[in-house]
Amino acid sequence: MDFKKIVPILLLLIIISFTTWYYKSFKTIPILPAYENSFINEQGQPIQLSDLKGSYVLISYFQTWCGNCIQELRSIDALQTIVGKDKLKVLMVSDENFEKINRFKEQHCNTLNYFQTNKPLNELSIRIFPTTYLLDKNGIVVMSKLNEFNWSSEEVLHIIK
Repeated sequence: MDFKKIVPILLLLIIISFTTWYYKSFKTIPILPAYENSFINEQGQPIQLSDLKGSYVLISYFQTWCGNCIQELRSIDALQTIVGKDKLKVLMVSDENFEKINRFKEQHCNTLNYFQTNKPLNELSIRIFPTTYLLDKNGIVVMSKLNEFNWSSEEVLHIIK
């Protein structure tokens, strides 16, 4: 076989493989890792997603250094205020230690519930922050967003009400 004919085909395959990997890793929202993972509250107690059935649940995977996460907090806090804590459970989830999470909480929004995951978010396929999911009362994802989103919008309120 002629080497000059094989090189362009190999390059094309490499480009397609890289593009597929990049799109899957950074442009699509992963399957909700909370289905297979528990959260740890500040007291060190595990919380399972199944414990929250019967309420809408908003899970936001964030990092304390993330500017978009800080911006999104306002709309998440507003949504919980509008809907009420009995109807909507908010879980702010990070893989950082509670010392960092508590500093973040005090500085930006201390009205929400913060949790730690027992696995690095990268291992859970969370690579873009914030990555946020809205679950219905049965624990089914009804909306998910990468990056900052206005969670107190009419679109979200319509789903919850």
